[in-house]
Amino acid sequence: MKCIIPAAGKGIRLRPHTLNKPKALLPLGNKPIIAHIVDKILEANISDIIIIVGFEKEKLKNFLLTNYSDKCNLTFIEQRERRGLGHAIYLASKYLDGEPTIITLGDSLYENSYISMLQEYDKCNTWDGLLTVREVSNPHSYGVVVTDPHSSIIKSMIEKPQDPISNKAITGVYIIRNTKALEDNLKDIVETNFTGAGGEIQLTDALQKMIEKGFTLGVIDSGEWFDCGNKESLLEGNRFVLSSLQISEIKSEIINSSIIHPVVIEAGCSISNSIIGPNVSIAQETTVTRGIISSSIIGSGSIIKNVNIKNSIIGNEVSVEGELHDLNIGDNKEIQIS
Repeated sequence: MKCIIPAAGKGIRLRPHTLNKPKALLPLGNKPIIAHIVDKILEANISDIIIIVGFEKEKLKNFLLTNYSDKCNLTFIEQRERRGLGHAIYLASKYLDGEPTIITLGDSLYENSYISMLQEYDKCNTWDGLLTVREVSNPHSYGVVVTDPHSSIIKSMIEKPQDPISNKAITGVYIIRNTKALEDNLKDIVETNFTGAGGEIQLTDALQKMIEKGFTLGVIDSGEWFDCGNKESLLEGNRFVLSSLQISEIKSEIINSSIIHPVVIEAGCSISNSIIGPNVSIAQETTVTRGIISSSIIGSGSIIKNVNIKNSIIGNEVSVEGELHDLNIGDNKEIQIS
């Protein structure tokens, strides 16, 4: 089996953090998003991995080649025009050689492992493919499917409908057994410029064409998933990653400070007179002095002093400094300090 990871997007909703780096390299816990995905794919014994690159492609390629070239076979394909997910998969489909393939988005993490998903896929050995889904409250924001009331077989699907046909959202893992059929239908919509939601070439539309031609696609529950496409979901993804730690990972000296699990503090940091945690990731060479930080991601080489930070993302080499207040306040008072 092969794997395709689309990671060409600009990550506009995560600016300014993606102004000069691809979204897939943003940190979650102790490593970038893409590293969590590739590690889980390798755990599933898949070693042929195709990465769709685009924005800041050299940074992503260099990271993957440095850390994974000895662990798997990496193929990089550039999506020069951002024409949608269907177009990205079309570019990769010519490298599949008819092999079954798992497609997993380059900005999403899942509660259920790829191993468990592939086990479900193996049980459905007469189906042409399997998609992960989850019931959501805002189905108009996703591709959605309608399934047979007596089985998990998909009857129809549509991308980002104005009037949703169901609340079962496609969560971003596609395990395709009949990759030749997928390639043929992708080729058809690309060559005819059949654009769907957002004026883009949609993978959902190619899969719907497969269904209309009699191919069988089914669904499984992805469990909770984290589409790390904006600040809030990135912080949720960070919490999810940190929650899997048995103990906090602390690689720096901690002086006169309290650590509230779970926390990752990388090497070379200086943490003093502070309260760190829960759900905090601090990259290497960062200094925190008299700080209170919770539910946040702090980049490398930054300086945090005299501030209370919560639900925040701080980039690399940033200085955030507040003021200490010497107060003398009596009973039954309410003071707000900004």
